[in-house]
Amino acid sequence: MRAWVLLSAVLWYLTGVGWQRNSERTEKGFIYGKPGHPVKLYVKLHHNSPILVCMDLKCAEKETVDPTYLWVGPNEKPLTGNNKINITKTGKLMVKDFLEPLSGLYTCTLSYKTVQAETQEEKVVKQRYDFMIFGKKSNRRIFPEPSIYFQP
Repeated sequence: MRAWVLLSAVLWYLTGVGWQRNSERTEKGFIYGKPGHPVKLYVKLHHNSPILVCMDLKCAEKETVDPTYLWVGPNEKPLTGNNKINITKTGKLMVKDFLEPLSGLYTCTLSYKTVQAETQEEKVVKQRYDFMIFGKKSNRRIFPEPSIYFQP
């Protein structure tokens, strides 16, 4: 157990997340990212993760043209839907029955088009969102403090 806590602290240090709270949680329980700031959260083992949204609240409030989403898991391979991973067409991710081996960095890249009104010129915009997710065995407080504790 101590090794796991130490590993978590080292990973936070290496990603440079510091102490800030960098996510936005909506009334529906969706977790939005913030560009350039990893969102840290713990999920109780054998529970579903919150729904992670591949965008920030500012982006969610505006219309996006032809959005695409690419989720990459802790093994640095693109994620696809399966019995543990649920990815929607709108870029939302939920990990079912969360286990310790699923802990790590989940990254999503949102790509969409913008159109210049005067020239009708299209430009592709890409934005990356990082979520550090760790399994949590109990209701005890954890140090360093994560951005979000999620317990249904």
